[in-house]
Amino acid sequence: MELSNTGSMTGGTLQVDEERLCPECGAAMVEFDRLTEDGAVFIWYACTREDCTGQWLSKKVLRMRSV
Repeated sequence: MELSNTGSMTGGTLQVDEERLCPECGAAMVEFDRLTEDGAVFIWYACTREDCTGQWLSKKVLRMRSV
């Protein structure tokens, strides 16, 4: 499994969000799942430590751009 600091998951590679730390143990977290719904993106993060079950949910609102 390859980790980087870009904060997204592409091509099956988990990448660390550079500012996301586990609220339970303080280890780095990786993006686990992503869902777009009602103009927002919900991103689930999971702890990188095997013995930790820490998770974090982030919500980002999509902005409309004028043409």
